[in-house]
Amino acid sequence: MLKGQIKKGIKILLNPEREFKLLNKRSLEPVVLDYAAMLVAAALLAGIFNLAFSILKAFYFDLLVDVNIEYLRMINYSVGRSVSIIFFYIFSGTFLLFFASLLLRLFFRKIKYTSLLKILLYSAAPLLLFGWFLSNPFPLAIWSIFLVYTGIKNHKHIKIRKNSIEMRE
Repeated sequence: MLKGQIKKGIKILLNPEREFKLLNKRSLEPVVLDYAAMLVAAALLAGIFNLAFSILKAFYFDLLVDVNIEYLRMINYSVGRSVSIIFFYIFSGTFLLFFASLLLRLFFRKIKYTSLLKILLYSAAPLLLFGWFLSNPFPLAIWSIFLVYTGIKNHKHIKIRKNSIEMRE
C-alpha cells in the first residue's frame, strides 16, 4: 500500500505542475488517505532512524573512544526520544498543517478550502519523503513552499451548480 504513495510523492517532486493539474480531478478523501499513510510511515521511519543512530553512536563511544556507556539507561532514553519524535511528526503533520491551512485561507479566499487543503497535503511531499533523515528540515520547507506556490498557480477553479452534490465540499 505504501509503495503507491511513495511513487506519487516522487512524481510530485519530479513534475509538480502535471501532478497539481491532476490533483484537480481527485477528491479530498484519497488525497488525505495517501497523506496519512505517508505521515505515519515517515514518523515511524524517523523514530527508528533516531533509535538506530543513538545505539550506533553509543557503540562508537564504547568501542572506539573507550567511554563507559550504561546501555540500559541509554536504551531507555533513546526509546523515549524516538517515541516523542514519532508523536511530534504526527502532531505537526495534523494539527500544525490544519492551522497553516486556516492561516493560508485568509490570503486565498477564491480557492475552496478543500482544494487548498489538497494542495497543502501534496506540498508536504518533500518533508514526508526526506525529513526523517535530515537534521535541518529548512531546505525541505522552502521546497514545500515552492510546491504550494506551484499548486495554487495550477489550481483550476471549477464552477459548481448550486444544486450539485459537490456543494458539500
